[in-house]
Amino acid sequence: MTERPIVDFDHHSTEFHEDRVAGWAELRECPVAFNERYGGFWVVSGHDVVDQVSRDGETFSSKHQREPGDDGISYLGIAGIPRGRSIPTAGIAEVEGPTHVALRRVMNRYLTPTAIGAMRPRMEASARWFLDQVIERGRLDLVDDFTNPVPAVLTMDLVGLPLDDWHLYAEFFHGTIAHRPGSPEFDRAIGNVGAMLTRLGEEAAARRQAPTDDLLSDLVTMEVDGRRLDDDEIRSVLWNLVGGGLDTTTSLTSLSLLHLAQHPEQRQDLIDHPELLAGATEEFLRFFSVNETLTRTITADTTLGGQELCRGEHLMLSWLSANRDERVFERPDEVVLDRAPNPHLAFGVGAHRCIGMHMARTMFQVLITEVLTRIPDYEIDADGVQLYAGNPELNGVVHLPATFTPGPRLGPAERPF
Repeated sequence: MTERPIVDFDHHSTEFHEDRVAGWAELRECPVAFNERYGGFWVVSGHDVVDQVSRDGETFSSKHQREPGDDGISYLGIAGIPRGRSIPTAGIAEVEGPTHVALRRVMNRYLTPTAIGAMRPRMEASARWFLDQVIERGRLDLVDDFTNPVPAVLTMDLVGLPLDDWHLYAEFFHGTIAHRPGSPEFDRAIGNVGAMLTRLGEEAAARRQAPTDDLLSDLVTMEVDGRRLDDDEIRSVLWNLVGGGLDTTTSLTSLSLLHLAQHPEQRQDLIDHPELLAGATEEFLRFFSVNETLTRTITADTTLGGQELCRGEHLMLSWLSANRDERVFERPDEVVLDRAPNPHLAFGVGAHRCIGMHMARTMFQVLITEVLTRIPDYEIDADGVQLYAGNPELNGVVHLPATFTPGPRLGPAERPF
């Protein structure tokens, strides 16, 4: 075996997180290298090799393997992110084989472009209603008042969960992703795990007794190899589905609105030329790469990027790095609204490509359009901006306070959800 190229960085350190774009650029000089931290793992940073890993789910498995840690904590692969043992992990993103195929088949009915197109009027009504609640006062927190609640309500609606529960799930997922473990905000959010799992279990049990025409009913009645999913499996799938729907679109929209406030010429371009928004959506997906990294387990000895990888080893692939690869993207560290082509990997590729990508794109465009149409002169209070505190997997905004010229409510007075 040839000698492995070694890199040394801690993706949990504040120093790496604060300068991670430059850090990944340096790591791309050797697109497949080995980091001896956290038990040792391969680091995959180039666009071509990230794409290759993502398409080969047999060799590079998404299946979760628990690793015992200290104080009743386990770790997900090599990410080093603690999760209490009560937190589900085997959602659609972390299963393989017939179960994964069956889950995607059931969910696709609700997430095709046609199905999402039918949802768009509801998205627009919800965005309008939430902005109505603050538009007369001339100030809001774009996260708390807008980009967080709208995707939360619509995700609840999609799955078939009680809409009035949206804030419970939103506060949990936002709190645990945005803040570091051990912080008061994280501990406060994580304390709600038991109650939320109980609630999900109750909703699943109710659908088993009386199925309706919604995604949750289809999940509890689907069969894999002649059997239905048990309670733990259903909770895990719901956990993964709800978490993915709540936070990622919130983060993408918030980061994009912050960028547009800092680049008023691009904001004006989108106001004057709304036809640019479709292409700009892909560029914001590339530039921010909200899901920054992901882990895989190697299931068979293989060669990647000229390196020999062994069965049982772990690897971390970086969507953020792949989407800034200067060998693929000209001016990779700039937002180019009309960039074309734009072969970004923000949604992943292959069998585990984000199943909610059509919903995410549409909801993002609805939210951006609502802001640029109704409060186009919004200004961000820079002193109040709070970004995610060093999560190595996900990027986003905790608070984004803004002021704007007050405007009229558009109605209706009754909430549309």
